[in-house]
Amino acid sequence: MLTMDPVTIILIVILVGGYFLFYRPQFIVKPARKRKELVAKFEQAAALNLNLLTGLRQFASNHQLLDEPFMENESFRKKIAELEAARGEVLSDENLLLIKARNPQNLDIQLLDKSLDDQLAYHQRIQKYFDRYRSAHRFN
Repeated sequence: MLTMDPVTIILIVILVGGYFLFYRPQFIVKPARKRKELVAKFEQAAALNLNLLTGLRQFASNHQLLDEPFMENESFRKKIAELEAARGEVLSDENLLLIKARNPQNLDIQLLDKSLDDQLAYHQRIQKYFDRYRSAHRFN
């Protein structure tokens, strides 16, 4: 039979206890925490999308600019259609419910995080361009 001295046994117990206290919980808690972050990011992107849609529609309608060039030689109408498509395909209420309902282990967290980052960046770019457009053309 193998015998161990008490110091070795204490060290093994400390190492195993440390693993369960500090290292292992990161893998258990992180997906749930990350999912909450994804929900917040999703809600931020959806709110920005809705604000942009409302702002662009009102602005273009009020100033009769729907078919005028707006961004990247595309009309207001085209950008509004892109934002509506993003809302219907990516930023829909159904997708938000899927993110909230899914088991974090079944959710491709990295892909979803990248997709939401891309959506936020694109929407923020449109917002900045819209703000510059309004100030350059002295529209309020």
